[in-house]
Amino acid sequence: MPRHEEHREPTGSVVDGPEGPTIQIQRTLGHPPEDVWSYLADPELLRWYGTYTGDPASGSVQLAMVEAPDHPGECVIEVCERPSRLQVTLADPNGNPWRLRVSLDRAAAGADTDLVFRQPLAGSKDEAGDIGPGWEYYLDRLTVALDGGDVDAVDFADYYPAQKAHYSPEAGVTA
Repeated sequence: MPRHEEHREPTGSVVDGPEGPTIQIQRTLGHPPEDVWSYLADPELLRWYGTYTGDPASGSVQLAMVEAPDHPGECVIEVCERPSRLQVTLADPNGNPWRLRVSLDRAAAGADTDLVFRQPLAGSKDEAGDIGPGWEYYLDRLTVALDGGDVDAVDFADYYPAQKAHYSPEAGVTA
């Protein structure tokens, strides 16, 4: 029996950032920044996203995403300020650089974390409709992992193609 698809509402948009059009997704997570950071940096807890090998202290690791476990690529660590800021560069399947930015701040609620994810699109603006839903998917997997749930229950089909139009260049860029 086919699975019933639950189309998720997108939480981000394409904004005009300092590096040009940028996918930006903001979430408030019910966990302190130190815990969220662990799920971004600890290889045992990063399983919601993928796996990495190598020593982060060297400045790069080999990172394999959940959706492409047999295709690891270099992840260059540009900024790593525990527990508030992580900036890395990955290569997309065509070898183009993806500059990913994550900031974590203690939310006004005290124990919660405000997470802001950004990916400047540079030469990838036409691919925003494909890229944005993927980050929504992975950030929902992060939320489920933090809450102790089954990350494999989060289905990419709930995000793509349903969110493609929301992130596509035709949807426009917000300020």
